[in-house]
Amino acid sequence: MTLGDLISGFGLRLRDPGAAGVRICDITEDSRTVMPGSLFIARRGERHDGRVHIAGAVRAGAAAVLVDAGDGDVKPAGVPIVEADDIMLAMAQLGERFYGDPSSSMALIGVTGTNGKTTVAHLAHQLMGRAGKRCGLIGTVTIDDGVDLVPASMTTPGAIELSRLLSVMLESGCEAVAMEVSSHALEQKRVAALRFKVGVFTNLTGDHLDYHGSMEAYARAKRRLFELLPDDGLAIINSADPHARDMVAKCPARILKCAIGQAPDAEGCAISGVPAGPMRTHVKLVGPWGEIEGDVALVGEHNLMNLLQAVAAVHGAGAPRERIEAALRWISAPPGRCEPVIARDDSGAPIEAHFTTLVDFAHTDDALRSALTALRPALPTGGKLRVVFGCGGDRDTSKRPRMGAVASELADHVIITSDNPRTEDPEAIISEILAGAPASTHSRIDTEADRERAIRLAVSAAREGDIVLIAGKGHEKEQILPDGHGGTAPRPFDDLLIAAEAIRRRFAGITEQSAPPAIVSTPTEHAERSAGAHSREERG
Repeated sequence: MTLGDLISGFGLRLRDPGAAGVRICDITEDSRTVMPGSLFIARRGERHDGRVHIAGAVRAGAAAVLVDAGDGDVKPAGVPIVEADDIMLAMAQLGERFYGDPSSSMALIGVTGTNGKTTVAHLAHQLMGRAGKRCGLIGTVTIDDGVDLVPASMTTPGAIELSRLLSVMLESGCEAVAMEVSSHALEQKRVAALRFKVGVFTNLTGDHLDYHGSMEAYARAKRRLFELLPDDGLAIINSADPHARDMVAKCPARILKCAIGQAPDAEGCAISGVPAGPMRTHVKLVGPWGEIEGDVALVGEHNLMNLLQAVAAVHGAGAPRERIEAALRWISAPPGRCEPVIARDDSGAPIEAHFTTLVDFAHTDDALRSALTALRPALPTGGKLRVVFGCGGDRDTSKRPRMGAVASELADHVIITSDNPRTEDPEAIISEILAGAPASTHSRIDTEADRERAIRLAVSAAREGDIVLIAGKGHEKEQILPDGHGGTAPRPFDDLLIAAEAIRRRFAGITEQSAPPAIVSTPTEHAERSAGAHSREERG
């Protein structure tokens, strides 16, 4: 493709019009991947400035460079320069054109919201596949390009990588794609050039305010997905969420409202469910498809809404009612979403623990409330609901006391621990979480900054009929800790494996003689220890 053909119609300016015939064979913003014939995008990011790598990119064979229009002093000798007034939008447009506009050739389902994105996208992916239509998946946990399943590194990839992935999916025979669309991706225009057929709004609660600054800005970013929908598209919204109406205020597409029960404003799209055994629900879904009924391996009202929106999305993307109904019995929640911990003895046989341990990604107050509320009805008489959780460091701090309040309200036993503290002091984060728990609940709260020890404590405390929920990290395979020098140090850490090993050791009668005992604190003891630690830092 020539440079002139690539940039035509996007309002980009080529400083030397005579260079329009230069051949472009690749687009990248990573100078390490530049090859002869690449268009190198030199943009200023939050952490890195691509402009400092222009010389290196040119040496590596870059055929042209895209810069922000304000960077008038960029003059790499002998290489054409393209200027963009909006370099983020230009990246999305150029990536989609270079890879043949793949989003226009598949039914693209975009899912946005604070909680539920991963579950809705995974359910839609499974339903579409079971309905006989090959479906790609782009999300927090996994990417399925139609050939291979690989772990995801971020919720929504960068604009160029997105279009490349979509082109691979199209070549692999995918007819549809289910993808999570984060507020960061919308704010940074990573999806601005994609053609969505269906947009799904799950809910909006407090999160990522460290990035967006306010709930209004956060909501405004999410709303962009629905403004991108075409006239013949479909917007699916959770009508119970107070932000739903505003989310689609400027949406040109048809709007389908979803509700639990027979809500009058749900426009014929509703769901009901009754327990159908351990961790299963019998559901009835009514909507434009008519009526669908069956058993699913999901529990909780929040998952009923997730399922309803996934069904509405795949029906809107072309899956027939009969195949959707037949697929219900096969679907399951994604990894790390109320995922049962299966421990095995030395012979490999499952251990009958007589209590249930689950791992879940809930890392906001709303998600934690949903998870705990869903599990309470599953408790047998006399059983206790126990929760282990923390909050991430260097992230939105406003949710910390709210999560403490939710846990203390809904769980019988709370252990507050570390999530990914990053550069922050884990004890300080725990103190901020504790601030939200009423004093009257402190007798039911323990603190342990070491997450592995906290999980062992919860497992050792569990009795027959109890449910232990380990929340916050879900599918993640590492924990990000302070390195003691102002940076971070990741270490391998999997809640599922840690919990399984704790159960195995408990029922094998293995004691922790070789390791120091877990240092468990009451809220009062934690406050005293935390204050002491801070005073030592001030003196040192």
